[in-house]
Amino acid sequence: MISLLIAVSIVLCSLPFFAVRRKNRKWAAVAVALYLGLMYAAYRWSIAQIPADGNILSHIQREEERKYKERIAREAEESARLEPRTAESRFDAAPALVAARYDATHVVFIVTTGAESRFSASPLRSAAGSPTRILAADHPSAPLAGLDELYEPDSQALHFLPDVVRKIQPGDQWTLSADARTTVPVVVERTVVAPAGCALALGFLAAVPLASQPAFAAVSGDYFLARHAAVPSANPPIVSHIGELLEWKTPPDLAPQIEQQLNDRMKQEVAAIDARLVGNAQSPGMTAGELPIGNARPRLKEWLHADQGLARGEGVLDYDLHAFRLTPDEVPRVFVRARWKLNDSPAFLMTAWFKAEWPKAELQRVKLASASAPPSSGDPAGRSGEKAVLLWADSSWSLAMREGRAPTSLGDTLDFQSVLNEFDADSDGWAELLIYSDDVEPDPSARAPRPFPGPSAKIAPYIYTDKGLVPLNTPLHRDLRTADVCLDP
Repeated sequence: MISLLIAVSIVLCSLPFFAVRRKNRKWAAVAVALYLGLMYAAYRWSIAQIPADGNILSHIQREEERKYKERIAREAEESARLEPRTAESRFDAAPALVAARYDATHVVFIVTTGAESRFSASPLRSAAGSPTRILAADHPSAPLAGLDELYEPDSQALHFLPDVVRKIQPGDQWTLSADARTTVPVVVERTVVAPAGCALALGFLAAVPLASQPAFAAVSGDYFLARHAAVPSANPPIVSHIGELLEWKTPPDLAPQIEQQLNDRMKQEVAAIDARLVGNAQSPGMTAGELPIGNARPRLKEWLHADQGLARGEGVLDYDLHAFRLTPDEVPRVFVRARWKLNDSPAFLMTAWFKAEWPKAELQRVKLASASAPPSSGDPAGRSGEKAVLLWADSSWSLAMREGRAPTSLGDTLDFQSVLNEFDADSDGWAELLIYSDDVEPDPSARAPRPFPGPSAKIAPYIYTDKGLVPLNTPLHRDLRTADVCLDP
């Protein structure tokens, strides 16, 4: 390029050069040199204007991409600011343990489950001597926790307990979150051992002080959260009305919307599950773990055939609804447990959360009215213009059924998951939920092991968000195996 430029310039400049008088030729040569220098400088300047990352069109495209990413990052930051903080930043300073009502003045909270085998020759059992049976309550509470049979180990066995248990001493005071508005102190009385299935759970029996017993008796629930330290409060705290709307009625125009969205989401989940099953069908792990002949659960081909019927809309939908106030906007979130049957047998299970949206004018009126209304009062649902928005859904039970990891009784009722209690420990307007779930055999590809194999149930605390549940701390696992299957043949 430079050579061509010089050649052209020499030709152009040399034409008048020969016509110039001899005494003026040196000035003509200087002019030509200046001209060539100027052209070379102009060329170098033009080269320098090309961006280092490409030509001007590429540069413009990259600038647009950068601005787009910055805008997405700003929107994500704003969304994160409006959503509750993560579990780590909110509750790590005050981890919670699942607690259950034992009688009118006592609660039990479990520190570790599956720490010891119920029938093994462990140091704990060999040194336990004769554990003392704790007097059972006249009217057992909290049946889902399975803590109605408790024993107190003797002094010798206490030395063999895990460190996490020995660090807690009788007389220690804990804080019990009884519901979204009630917090009472409890005092540790003694260490307890709770037999459950083939395992032993270790925890504590704690008493409610006399001054707090009326408030504890007024709480309707039987499942709570116990903490050794209080959760830091939001600044400023938000006055919330978190709780279940016990008198909430499904509006006539809302039910068809929910059913349609449930069916649409079910078909999407069925397609995704079948694609996974087909993709994993020939893997060594799946072929080695094929179900034995005579198993009550159908094999892969039968499930694929059943799912084709579900995709065609042949399943019979059965569901129930529970509405809650869980967020600062006071708009109800609706928890749905859905089951589809084929030939009167459960074929698909799913839970879903919906947001019941009102027009803006009605929503403002509801917010003003809710300031003086208790959470259990009727909610003005059913107004014109209300619509249901599906936030998220969970069909993990259905996948477990198809992979042979679920008990045959799963899906006989709609109680495969339940919300047991609601809290707002840090007063930020977003609820923490205590949820019971029928557990299934662990997914072989999952990295989180369970304390024991076989059928079990789980009670776990979560933070509610409109994008899903954020798990908090360690759940309470309950071994549902009967004692006769724990003994070696």
